[in-house]
Amino acid sequence: MISTATRAKYLITIPRIIRDYLALKPAQQRKQSPQQYLEQQENQLARALTLQHQNEGVTGIIGSTMKEGESVARLPSSVYWVALRTWGIINTQASLNQFLQSVKPPESSLGSSLPDEADDADGVSTDSRVHLDRYDPQWIEDVHITLTESEAVFLSDKLQNGPINSLPSQFELSGLLKEVLDEDLAGFAQLAVWVAAKPDLAQRIRDTVEMAYAFSELIYGAHLRFNIVVARNNQREDLLDQYESHWLDWRKVRQAGPEQVLQWLAATKITLQGRTGAFLMEWSERLANNASVVVLDALVEKQALGNKKERSILKKRLPDNYRWIGMSRLDFRWAQVRTILRDIQEGLPC
Repeated sequence: MISTATRAKYLITIPRIIRDYLALKPAQQRKQSPQQYLEQQENQLARALTLQHQNEGVTGIIGSTMKEGESVARLPSSVYWVALRTWGIINTQASLNQFLQSVKPPESSLGSSLPDEADDADGVSTDSRVHLDRYDPQWIEDVHITLTESEAVFLSDKLQNGPINSLPSQFELSGLLKEVLDEDLAGFAQLAVWVAAKPDLAQRIRDTVEMAYAFSELIYGAHLRFNIVVARNNQREDLLDQYESHWLDWRKVRQAGPEQVLQWLAATKITLQGRTGAFLMEWSERLANNASVVVLDALVEKQALGNKKERSILKKRLPDNYRWIGMSRLDFRWAQVRTILRDIQEGLPC
């Protein structure tokens, strides 16, 4: 949903910028498109936040490293748009570009609407679809990356009224938000174990987290086995012993079986490209049938060579200081979501 440079503040600032544009006089709007205005203001926001928090060691400010004359590489609006739609902060099903194209000066709005596939707001003014805790035309003059109490209460309310099958919404509704943030749940694996032990959470949510964890472990196991092969090829006995030990521990953990793989892909509407889908199915089947590590290693080697051929890591001698190749466990952006939830929690009144 969101990049590693993550703070809840952007769920507030993007709607503020859009509302600022809507507040411009029609003549000003005709001189500058919504897209141009949004990009200009997001770059100004990056500079304002960087200056405001200079030398404070604050993290999560998008564009904090850009130099004079540079622009933000990936604008917050493109990073946070799905979240803004999901939480009803901006009421639309349109993409960011579709939404901005629907914003017209009043004189030219007659007959304009979102494209057919996103006509969720016909007859509804744009400003009524962009929600704020309160309108403040001077907000950027003293902007901070932390939330004000008003902003935190606003976002907390949006979470409570968000999608019923959303984990953050369930934390709010179940009164578990403070507890989940107080626990040492930095990784998704720790979160999954914690969620499984919380009967207050909806069963569907617990099942979804369990399935996500099992899918993550399935993929991690393939990469673990691949790294064992690489360590063996490079005579790295230290890594080989370490990863083989990890493998023995990993085999005790529940992984997604073939049916669960299909269920997860269907539920998440993920389409795996090329050989990946077939590999995951065969990998899960071999594990379910307790195939030997010889068979499993042959399978991951075949996949690696099929993907990269002569460019494969398996065909190369690696530096003596290499540690791990490829992916580790999937995090499902939990670290980013956790940061946003913490921002909201810290902004709420005691």
